[in-house]
Amino acid sequence: MTLLKQQALFIVVAFISVFIFFLTQENLQNFFALNDYERNLRTFKYVFSAILNYAFISGFYLMIRKTWLTLIVSQFTVFLLTFINIQKERYLSTSLVPSDFLLVSETLKASPLSLKIFVFISLALFFALFIWLYKKEKREKGHIFMTNGVLAVFIIGFFITANFQNNFATQCAKNPGNILCKYTRYLPQTRGDWVGDHLTIRTLGMSTFFFSKSIDNLNDKLFSTEKIPKDQIEHILKTPQVQAKSELKQLPNIIFIMSESHWDATKLDPSVPKNLTPTIQKNQFSQVLSPSFGGGTANVEFEVLTGLNVYLNKNELLYVSKIKRPIYSLPRYFNQLGYSSTAMHNNGKYFYNRSAVYQNLGFQRFISLENMTANPNSAINQGGWATDDLIYDSIKQQLQQSQQPQFIYAITVENHPMYNDDRFGKDKYIINKSGVSAASQRQLNTYLLGMQRADAKFKQLIDMTKQLDRPTMIIFFGDHLPNLQKVYDDFQFFDSEQDKIEKKQAKYFETPLAVWSNFPIDKKQFDSEFIPAHFLASRVLASAGLPLPPYFQFIKNLSKCYPTIHQIQQQATSQCYFDAEKLLSDYKKLNSDVINGSNWTYQLLQRAEDEPSEPQP
Repeated sequence: MTLLKQQALFIVVAFISVFIFFLTQENLQNFFALNDYERNLRTFKYVFSAILNYAFISGFYLMIRKTWLTLIVSQFTVFLLTFINIQKERYLSTSLVPSDFLLVSETLKASPLSLKIFVFISLALFFALFIWLYKKEKREKGHIFMTNGVLAVFIIGFFITANFQNNFATQCAKNPGNILCKYTRYLPQTRGDWVGDHLTIRTLGMSTFFFSKSIDNLNDKLFSTEKIPKDQIEHILKTPQVQAKSELKQLPNIIFIMSESHWDATKLDPSVPKNLTPTIQKNQFSQVLSPSFGGGTANVEFEVLTGLNVYLNKNELLYVSKIKRPIYSLPRYFNQLGYSSTAMHNNGKYFYNRSAVYQNLGFQRFISLENMTANPNSAINQGGWATDDLIYDSIKQQLQQSQQPQFIYAITVENHPMYNDDRFGKDKYIINKSGVSAASQRQLNTYLLGMQRADAKFKQLIDMTKQLDRPTMIIFFGDHLPNLQKVYDDFQFFDSEQDKIEKKQAKYFETPLAVWSNFPIDKKQFDSEFIPAHFLASRVLASAGLPLPPYFQFIKNLSKCYPTIHQIQQQATSQCYFDAEKLLSDYKKLNSDVINGSNWTYQLLQRAEDEPSEPQP
């Protein structure tokens, strides 16, 4: 075969392979209904995936030196990765990632027998076909080998460089007018893709996703891995206990409601109506200081559930980029106490990689939108988000169906941005303020009605839990300020353009913290101007009278010295009775060990988790 014919064949097969994947993942009617930006984004991503697939084929040729056999082997590999991913998502609700190939024995144990038989038979047939074709097809000339080598090295090298440098973000920030930079956002890059692995695979293809994920892992190994010695983590976790063992006669239910974009909108302007959320205001103790503004819900979850800190981790979206292994967390501690631990979210289970992350955090179950209703589309509002009726009904069912004490972490979604719709009704709140556009009035009306609904749901949950025999504590807070876009500008919420960019004031991160309980709690634990998300878990445990394990006791001690460790500040208070600098240094080591290190924290603490606990009342 001539070089020209071979390369044309490689290109055609690469594009057909990606196009077939596209047809299996996309509804063409929905694809063409997308706006121009989204449609172009997906189209260019598929084109780059086809180019990378072509480079893979050339790379396989370097090993095999036979054109037809190269095509069969390369595309069988793509098919096999895609098939394994589909099966893993089917049985385990998580996507295939490179590190899974280090867990072959665990995979074989988890797979059903029929699937293992099918895979082994398919591999046997493939290898038989490979050997037969290898003997039949002749090797080709050396210049064809050299051409494929140059093409494969150049194209794959380009994609590796782009992935390592976050698609040339630094260079393009310096030269935003460069015509090539406007196309870099289409390059495959999984680290910053906030939607999670499942949805990223849909837009990149399995082979391209797997390639980018492998480069991310290599990047971490080379530049991000931090080896904190085991003895240093042991020393941190030997924090002296300052709280006696709980004297509670019955362990209380602990329910977290992380309400989507819930905020005290009266801080926007005096013209905003008052008393929209009477239940929340009645039970409000303080405010949560979120690590995010206008989005990034998963980072808020991460801080609350682990006590770790996204600011110290460069505000990286850790659910997507790093949480690929079991880590110590609040649900793990509740499991050890004898609780039943449940994560709930009335959105898709794959968003932010939650289905995989919650397993790694130790939740015993995850109730997502797919589990809440047989017809998810029937529960979607005008804004494109599921009603919160679903999640509150799920909380009620979980509380009523088990005699165990319950730890529930519920994330709502119906009041999610954007607010350019009338999902809760039209023109109830018309803000009479000069300079506010009709579009901003509409957005604010929708948002305020969403706040009201969140308050009503909170009240209904309180009324329901009053009927329970078991003591119950409900912690309600907003994950971050809403993404109100032009509304903030119309109301001159930011002091200046620089202030808008830097966001160095607490007001850009504070959301209401309301706590209700039907048993006595230590309210002093919430007695502060605000409580950072990374300190909330230790405060809740202490307030409920539950014993603090060494992990959360260390974080509690840290909170006595630092009001917060955040972009707005990280200065120790003058009333600190500990060595503040050492505490902060140890906290950084704890973060490094869990996120980028050997994870000694989990390995040391899981011993306690694995020990059978006595039945709890």
